[in-house]
Amino acid sequence: MKANNGKQLRQFILEKVPTVTWILIVMMIYFSASNSNFLTFANAANLCRQGAILLILCLGVIVVKITGGIELSNGAVMSLCGMVLAWVMVNMNMPPYLAIIISMLVGILFGTLNGIFVTFMGIPSFVATLGTQGIAVGLALGMNNGNVIGGLPEKFSIIGNDNFLNIPIPLWAIILVFILTSVLLNKTPFGVYVYALGGNEEALKLSGKPAWLYKVLAYSYSGLTAGIAACILTSRNMAAQPTVGLGMEFEAFAGAVLGGSYIAGKGTAMGGVLGGIFILILRNGLNILGIPTYLQLAIFGTVLITAIVLSTLVERRVQKMRDEEREE
Repeated sequence: MKANNGKQLRQFILEKVPTVTWILIVMMIYFSASNSNFLTFANAANLCRQGAILLILCLGVIVVKITGGIELSNGAVMSLCGMVLAWVMVNMNMPPYLAIIISMLVGILFGTLNGIFVTFMGIPSFVATLGTQGIAVGLALGMNNGNVIGGLPEKFSIIGNDNFLNIPIPLWAIILVFILTSVLLNKTPFGVYVYALGGNEEALKLSGKPAWLYKVLAYSYSGLTAGIAACILTSRNMAAQPTVGLGMEFEAFAGAVLGGSYIAGKGTAMGGVLGGIFILILRNGLNILGIPTYLQLAIFGTVLITAIVLSTLVERRVQKMRDEEREE
């Protein structure tokens, strides 16, 4: 009986606790032992402010990833949203709240375009989002002749630099987007159909459900998160830079994969956050240890592949335990 209980406990842990969690714990122990500055409140607060952008992007990407798609445009879309946000405030004297709404609508528009290209035109998501990435970068560079837009209203800095109840406002933004993503995936028909799209899209179509609509909405949601991230980043820097988001799409995609969405139909909001935190802690720890940039890239790639391999092995182990349970 005890052996059976132990087996059930192992299966429960393997199923419910993402593999990245264990690697995170090991990393935190190692970096804390290597440098006393790692596990400090100041470093944690800095991580919250800097990491908000990546975590929010991860939460958008993981929704697309669950459907079986690949989102590579959100970094560029975030840059464009930030440029639009700053431009309308500086050149049109638009109040910050209205500028934020317009910026988010731009993000949603580009996300919806991605969804339309993938769903109605049959363009592979990798190609479609790479194309919209180029469009977004071009528009962002053209808005101010490739220059930074500064001189934003002083009160706009509150979003990226102030605290509420002694907690950085960017951290509150992460919490709100995390709750929204969790509710959408777990408590609404949208979530049911998003998982169905990744699991068996043809079956969903045969059931008479508008599969195209939920796929488009998934990409639109990723665009929305790019708009939210742009608001935080622009506020934090008090300026908009047309190429600031380039490269972040790969980190966000890696975070989604590390969080458990390495195959279609799998992934959770918590997994997306954990994957993003993994990247943030790895990058932060390597910087504190003074590891050169070129070595950081090699280490990051090695750890990413290792984490995916471990996740795959764990998934196989869990499936084997389920099969043995059925046979008994």
